[in-house]
Amino acid sequence: MKQIPDEAAERVLGMIREAMDMDAQGKTGEAAQFFKPLVDEFPETSIVHSYMAWILSRGGKHREAIEHGRVAVQLSPESEMSSMMLFRVLWSAGEHMQALDEMKRLSAYGRSEEYERMMQEWNEGKPVEEPKDGVEE
Repeated sequence: MKQIPDEAAERVLGMIREAMDMDAQGKTGEAAQFFKPLVDEFPETSIVHSYMAWILSRGGKHREAIEHGRVAVQLSPESEMSSMMLFRVLWSAGEHMQALDEMKRLSAYGRSEEYERMMQEWNEGKPVEEPKDGVEE
């Protein structure tokens, strides 16, 4: 995976936060358009594709969301964050078996605290929280 150059990292993280804020304000379509230049500028960076997938999914553009989620996972196959984003967009699209397959795929790389937490909440009947708007990778 190509990382975001140090000189651009703060700008990129700021744009991700701004897009997530727009989404939280119900401006999901605007957030996707706002985010597109980041995907164009950093096409080989998984975090950019992961968040684009999330925003597209929130806007009901599930096929596009899944495409970006898959790119993110291809770029960073061991990334728990990218895997979780793909899982969530697949689940939102009604592709439950593919989502569970993604969970299994990541387990080949080791333990996933996020998937374990999610499964524990499911087993206890608690709602699963949406991803935090903080930027993680």
